[in-house]
Amino acid sequence: MARPWRIAWSGTARYRSPVISVGQALRAVLDATPVLGAERVLLSAAAGRIAAADVTSARAVPAAANSAMDGFAVRAEDVATAPARLRLIGMAPAGTLLDTAVVPGTAAKIFTGSVVPDGADTVVRVEDTEERDGTVIVQVPVRAGANVRLAGEDIEPGAVVVPAGGVLGAADVGVLASIGRATVTVHRRPRVAILSTGAELVEVDETPGPGQVVNSNAYTLAAAVAEAGGEPTVLPIVRDRFEDVRERLAAAAEADVVLSSGGVSVGEFDFVKEALDALGVERRFWKVAQKPGKPLTFGTRGQHLFFGLPGNPVSALVCFLVYVRPALRRLSGHRRLHLPAVDAVLEAPLKKASKLTEFVRVRLSRGPTGWIARPWPTQSSGVLTSLGGGAGLLVGAAAVDVLEPGRSHRVLVPSPETLACEQPGSEFA
Repeated sequence: MARPWRIAWSGTARYRSPVISVGQALRAVLDATPVLGAERVLLSAAAGRIAAADVTSARAVPAAANSAMDGFAVRAEDVATAPARLRLIGMAPAGTLLDTAVVPGTAAKIFTGSVVPDGADTVVRVEDTEERDGTVIVQVPVRAGANVRLAGEDIEPGAVVVPAGGVLGAADVGVLASIGRATVTVHRRPRVAILSTGAELVEVDETPGPGQVVNSNAYTLAAAVAEAGGEPTVLPIVRDRFEDVRERLAAAAEADVVLSSGGVSVGEFDFVKEALDALGVERRFWKVAQKPGKPLTFGTRGQHLFFGLPGNPVSALVCFLVYVRPALRRLSGHRRLHLPAVDAVLEAPLKKASKLTEFVRVRLSRGPTGWIARPWPTQSSGVLTSLGGGAGLLVGAAAVDVLEPGRSHRVLVPSPETLACEQPGSEFA
């Protein structure tokens, strides 16, 4: 692909690149992101995975009509009026079959889950009866079919119980078990290599010296990858030397996705873009008209994705949430790719970056009439605590310079816990 903005400067490759909008950048990422192939996993490991093919049942569930209650299997005609005295012909505990049919004037003792005997079409609850001297007295009229779960009531043979693209939740796993599927075919999880660059970085178990900082981005991104359904691998810190960066990126390139943080701006020691070029990565864009995270780069080599994230902690995580997370979900086979969002009323006025889409960090809380967004006191790219519990990313449009209070704005919600309720609502009153 031709790159008309590439120029030579002092023997080192430097770049001019058009700054694109958030929408253009997101489309470029998703247009280049494939869906990964399939693998078969045990049912015990299937929760949260994405079905790669329709799962069809070969059997009915339940396999036969069975009782929803402890009670007595009867013919509806015999209990249309009450009281009714019926002769007991036997008992059918769950897991057994009664080989005697229920005929007019008779009943069979039955339990929850027991197969309804031939001839019976209704079950009377035990609490509506009195058992005496080999008979049962039904004390209330019972409608036909009461307390009977019909064969195939849940699943009929040939029914698609999990569609391709469906997320396997707890109920889906239970359904697969009920039809005898010990394994299921799902999309493979993306393997993600995480690389942090910077001479100032130290590992988490080291004490930072003067001018040094702990490599928090690696842990932030690894946790975010795992939350998005990927399999993260954190690589050792690489120092700001072109050959070192190129060598480490080459080693990481076998992963489905490579995430680097730092080294993507225009500084003298920012080598990630050049190293990606040297590895034959096709650059799709560099620089997005947004705040935070403007110096974001994205490229591809075959079906492998490369994201050069900014080094500032907030910028790196915001770029991950907006661009990398949807890509990981598409790779995994998800159809719903993006963060959930709510409409929230801004509590205080806020001046935003001119001509940039700004992801303003806010605290979300529930008010009497809906969500309220309170701007975080500082929007510094180094304040990672602003993206902790209860955080939202209010999307400030590029065309707007001031966000007015009292107006409703769209807010992205990074954590589903933010939307969880501490107390039940009126639906439980």
